[in-house]
Amino acid sequence: MKLAISLATRGRPDRLIEALKISSSNWTNRDTVLYVQVDDDDLPTIDVITGHSLTSLGNIVVNIAPREDTVAAKWNRITSVPADVYAYHADDDPYTTPGYDQKILDAAARFPDGIGAVFGHLANMSFSCTYAATAKYVQKLGFLLPAYFPYWFCDHWTDDLAKMIGRISFSNIRTDQSRPGVTMEMREPGWWATWFDAAYLMRRQQALSILNDPEFECPAWQKDLLIAGFPMIDSRSRMINHNVRQQNAQLSQWAGNLKPDERYNRVKQRAIALIPSLLEDYGMPESEQQMFRRFLLPDQSKVA
Repeated sequence: MKLAISLATRGRPDRLIEALKISSSNWTNRDTVLYVQVDDDDLPTIDVITGHSLTSLGNIVVNIAPREDTVAAKWNRITSVPADVYAYHADDDPYTTPGYDQKILDAAARFPDGIGAVFGHLANMSFSCTYAATAKYVQKLGFLLPAYFPYWFCDHWTDDLAKMIGRISFSNIRTDQSRPGVTMEMREPGWWATWFDAAYLMRRQQALSILNDPEFECPAWQKDLLIAGFPMIDSRSRMINHNVRQQNAQLSQWAGNLKPDERYNRVKQRAIALIPSLLEDYGMPESEQQMFRRFLLPDQSKVA
């Protein structure tokens, strides 16, 4: 089996080189590949990484491409690389467990039908320090990470989905969480937390598409248990996102109180365009629809 890792970086070449050295030193599988996802306008990173000795052996590949609107789309570049399992991380959380690459592959091999995700130890209450998905799982979902969000809610989304389909294979691995960088692109975290909550029926549909897939090996009784547990997973996520809303001002200040730019506006407009579908197409109760409209579309709610 082959593991392909997607590492997103921007504007932190020193942290990037350090992360690459630490992560690659812990490989034990000679077929492991890591793609450094670099934006074509990130000249400081291009200057440092291009031709660096770390890339000389072929297992670390520098992929320079136009900058996407979301970090998830940037990580998703890896899905064009043939592999059995896909993982991702950033330039501020290198893998520190020796042999973590083989451990991920061993954990992924537990799925009888090749569909599932590998988690390591928790990074926080929303998601694991690492997430790896089998190629078959990625193919059926259509993504490694969902590109709806400008920053880290995409990790929370995949965490929920893996729980909903009951396909988490734990691996005893860790990443360095001691020096996290400031979250890039963080704007309006409270709004995005509520958009995430409003999309709970979309996540359920994505989970059901896997559970009902003919290739997904799951006895009927277990499938019933998983579907019955969807509301519990939704409730946990809403509790986490409630804390995000309460900390909206502090989180925004920590990120630098960023003003919207063209990239952010495009992502948000796409999210706003999806709201009618999220609220109306999946059978959401009217009372919930009204609640989400008031928060997500306050101007339209006033007109109504």
